[in-house]
Amino acid sequence: MTAAQIAEMASMSQAEMIALAYEEAAGGDAGRALRDAIDDLLVLEEKFAEAERLVSYGFVRGDLASERR
Repeated sequence: MTAAQIAEMASMSQAEMIALAYEEAAGGDAGRALRDAIDDLLVLEEKFAEAERLVSYGFVRGDLASERR
């Protein structure tokens, strides 16, 4: 990697670097890179939704106001 390439990468945003990584992994095929990125995003959304379902919102001791009647 040349100094110019390093300087160019240093000036890139994180999103640009990710897009470049997907494009390189897809062998320069932008359509395939986009499909791969979307597939990865969908998998992450599924994992996040599952994690949200597993989160405990705590335990409250004592009676609830609706049970005191």
